[in-house]
Amino acid sequence: MKRPGAENALRAGMALAAVSGLAVAGYLTAVRAAGHSPTCVVGSGCATVQESVYAELLGVPVAVLGLLTYLGFLAAALIPGQAGRGLGLFVGIAGAGFSSWLTWTELFIIDAICPWCLVSAVLMLVALALAVARVVVTSPPGRAGVPPAGGTARSAHR
Repeated sequence: MKRPGAENALRAGMALAAVSGLAVAGYLTAVRAAGHSPTCVVGSGCATVQESVYAELLGVPVAVLGLLTYLGFLAAALIPGQAGRGLGLFVGIAGAGFSSWLTWTELFIIDAICPWCLVSAVLMLVALALAVARVVVTSPPGRAGVPPAGGTARSAHR
């Protein structure tokens, strides 16, 4: 069911998650570019994670990929309607999927945890949840699996 104002609220939430993610990814990118290790506010795994072979993908630091992903979320938040919903969902699935793999890698391969990376992973999941909610809550009736008001979804058994 389409709810007035819901899209704007979900877009604002996504923008907030994106700006927060840009701050985290921006910090990690800047520290890496300067040749330093990030300050680990909790624990001591930041340097281990940042210096691992998993900190780059095809020569590109994963923090830079995070920046690009959060810019994609911000763009999706700024674009109203179906185009913004589609972009947000695409960026969310790709970003949260990759971020989940990186978190798994931290835990089970690198054997070190970077709190900055965990914050980024949570922000990715929050942004994905907002993107999904935006599709479900604001799509016109009959789309995104939502039956039209007062009706039922068409059955394949008719």
